[in-house]
Amino acid sequence: MKRNLIYLLILIVLGFITYYFVFREHEESYPKTEANFMVEDTDEIKTIFLSSLQGENLKFTKKDQEWMVNDSIEIVQPLVQDLLQALRDQRAVQPVRLSFHDQVIREMSSNSTKVEIYTQKGKTHTFYVAQNAAPDNLTYMLTEGAKRPYVVKLPMQNTFLGIRYNTKLSNWRSKKIMYARANEIESIEVKYIDSLQYSFKLTQQEGKEPLVEGATPSSNPLNLKRVNAYLGLWDSLYCLGYETRNKIKDTILSSGKKLADITLNKKGKPQQTLSLYFKPVTKGTKGMLDIGGEKYDFDVFIGWLNQRDMIVVTRNYAQMMLRSYPEFYESD
Repeated sequence: MKRNLIYLLILIVLGFITYYFVFREHEESYPKTEANFMVEDTDEIKTIFLSSLQGENLKFTKKDQEWMVNDSIEIVQPLVQDLLQALRDQRAVQPVRLSFHDQVIREMSSNSTKVEIYTQKGKTHTFYVAQNAAPDNLTYMLTEGAKRPYVVKLPMQNTFLGIRYNTKLSNWRSKKIMYARANEIESIEVKYIDSLQYSFKLTQQEGKEPLVEGATPSSNPLNLKRVNAYLGLWDSLYCLGYETRNKIKDTILSSGKKLADITLNKKGKPQQTLSLYFKPVTKGTKGMLDIGGEKYDFDVFIGWLNQRDMIVVTRNYAQMMLRSYPEFYESD
């Protein structure tokens, strides 16, 4: 009986040792001067800087409970939450082995993201994240001023963290454009370049009916149903993407054929503008539009957004924005 009890105790001890060394994920404790990668309370973060060796720089700041990049550009909020989750949960597993140290440093010196974290206390973290995955999908990180890089991972996950520290603006920014809820809109003005009779300005003031003005006053009553439907679409407008090739941007802005200018004023926010241009025919053009002997893409337009970004807009979204003055005075 005593012998059986001894065997049972031995099995329990062996089971505990097996769990501890094989199945349990260890959380080693390393000095912050060497492995300062984790932010315990991400709610305290005010600003995040990401920069690459290729000169790409992103500044994330929180405004009205939403994150913006580079002070004014809207971004995909779930992507920021993924970044914050990484900052909160990532752990240093072990220092890079000495035999791999020089190789890892060389890789990180040519392809890594510098991360700077600011809270109310000032700068609290500065470290580098390798953009090449380590074996087994692990991530190398190096605290600024530390002697050795570390292998870093999320507990119980096999996730390469480098992708969450990407510095390409196009991977972060939202494709939603000119966002405004109906009750936030003070005015919308659409000016057609070659058809001024269709141009209009829609304004609304609290406690009053909306007003739609055009070149020639209409004798018909204003169709409020159409006005409200038009105001309601501005919170769900998207572009196909952003055009970053400077040659195309310069050509469109200097000699492109403009269709219309749109101006949107939103309560308490900077004015938004969008100039829409006909898109020249390219190899990918499916349908063509002939205007005065010149051929343009039938399905897609080019937009110059807020005097800063060139975007690609489908015909469907362009038509949603580009209503005409007489339409607001027609019956259903």
